[in-house]
Amino acid sequence: MSVAREQSKQDGFVVIVVLCMVMMLSVLLLGFHYKARMDLRCVDDFRQSEQARQCARAGFNIAIATLRGSADGPANAPWLSLLSGQKTFAVGEGTCAVTVCGETGKLNVNRLKDKSGKLNRLAIERVLRLIDLLNRQKGNPAHIGYGLVPAIIDWTDRDNDVTILPFVRYQAGGAQTNDAGRAESSGSCRNGPFETTEELLLVTGMTPEIFERLSDYVTVYGDGKVNVNYAPALVLETLSKDVDASLAQRIVDRRQLKPFESIAELRDLPGMTEGLYEAIRRGTTVEPLADCYQVIARGRWDQASRTIVAMLGTDTATGNVETILYKEF
Repeated sequence: MSVAREQSKQDGFVVIVVLCMVMMLSVLLLGFHYKARMDLRCVDDFRQSEQARQCARAGFNIAIATLRGSADGPANAPWLSLLSGQKTFAVGEGTCAVTVCGETGKLNVNRLKDKSGKLNRLAIERVLRLIDLLNRQKGNPAHIGYGLVPAIIDWTDRDNDVTILPFVRYQAGGAQTNDAGRAESSGSCRNGPFETTEELLLVTGMTPEIFERLSDYVTVYGDGKVNVNYAPALVLETLSKDVDASLAQRIVDRRQLKPFESIAELRDLPGMTEGLYEAIRRGTTVEPLADCYQVIARGRWDQASRTIVAMLGTDTATGNVETILYKEF
């Protein structure tokens, strides 16, 4: 009887061992299966991401080819079509959305002082008006102070003096390296022109939220004149305190029908007085000899997306196109 009982115990032990081994093998198999699935998913994600990248590259190349392919340069119809808003193209089974913006339609923050080091009041007042317009927009909690403007000037000028704007009542002072109010994380001022708009994030008082609101309306390229054929409506409003939203929209509507061939054509717009025309004509243009364009190409393939942000420089006299800046996200 005891022998049978002992045999039963051994058999039970063997069953337990076998069950444990089966469980261990099951766990290993499940782990292997999970890893294999993850590897396959990573490969598929990489494939889709690369396809999306190629879609974005296709859109970027479309912008270059459209600009380079016409003897008329940026005045040709396909290029003006790209400038009028986002265009979407099919690329195989994917898509690419291309947005082109003329940088000379923005306010150049490198031109707030002239070559002699004197404050450029016209350019400064336009940036101040831009700040006012942005602060009036609803749903934007990040208030932008006037102190940001002299701080930008201090970053670009070649002296170590704190800039004071005598025609500004509040927050008229800027910031230099030896200024006690300068953020430690910002480091020292460049004392030279901005190379990219992203460099504005190093300026005292600039936050990512404020930069996001400003970035569509400021540039570091061009001669400082605003091209009315490219400028967003909000930038057009900064040209003078007397340019309201309705007049800015009339300028946009007019150029969509036919681009301005001369600044004098602004006189024909309803609401444009001779005094207002004289006030804005000095700092505006329609025919730059060289121009710079921001190209944003967003490629999508299935669930993946890739974005290319680039800056194209052109010379309408020679037809040459140069890639000044290129980033992939």
